[in-house]
Amino acid sequence: MGLPIGTVVVAAAGTAEQVVASGNAVSAVSFKARLANAGAVYVGDDAVVAATGFELQPGDEITLSFREAVDLRRFYVDAANNNDSLDYAGVSS
Repeated sequence: MGLPIGTVVVAAAGTAEQVVASGNAVSAVSFKARLANAGAVYVGDDAVVAATGFELQPGDEITLSFREAVDLRRFYVDAANNNDSLDYAGVSS
C-alpha cells in the first residue's frame, strides 16, 4: 500500500466524490482546498453537502489525527463549483 497522497476533483457541484476508492488506513490526514478553486469545498462522509460538511475556502487546510487507524474510504468531498479540487495527504498506520 502506497503513501496516501492525491487530489480529488469534484466534477459536478452537489455530487459527493469519494477521496479514495481502495482502502488506506491512516492515523492522520490533511485536506487542503486548492487556491485556484472558485469557491468552498466540503469534507464529510458519503452524505456530505454544503450544510453538513466541514467547509474549506480556497487555500484553507485541516489536519485530523486519530487514536486508531481510519480508512480514507470513509471521507467524501463536495464543492460549491464544478471542477474545484481538494488535495489530501495521509500518514499510514
